[in-house]
Amino acid sequence: MKRLAFVALLIACGSKSSDPVEPAPGPGTPSEPATGSGGACVKGGCSGTVCTEPGNDMMTTCEMKPEYACYQDAECSVQADGKCGWTTDDRLETCLAAPPPL
Repeated sequence: MKRLAFVALLIACGSKSSDPVEPAPGPGTPSEPATGSGGACVKGGCSGTVCTEPGNDMMTTCEMKPEYACYQDAECSVQADGKCGWTTDDRLETCLAAPPPL
């Protein structure tokens, strides 16, 4: 009986691997690491509009708005507050004010 409980516990806990395997980026998963002074940030979300810390996966809706294209070339990096975010510059502000047509 104890052996059966031990086997059930092992199955429930799963196995731990010393070699982490990273999934290939896909819709809604972080990609494109960007480095900043305090660490790395990643672009993610289905439309590429999320800038967050690695491992802080964010799920977003899969829609496309014209302004989302502005984030394709925007800088996702550690900001002054130590958190990941979009670096606002003239190019991003201009794009968001008049986004390209879909």
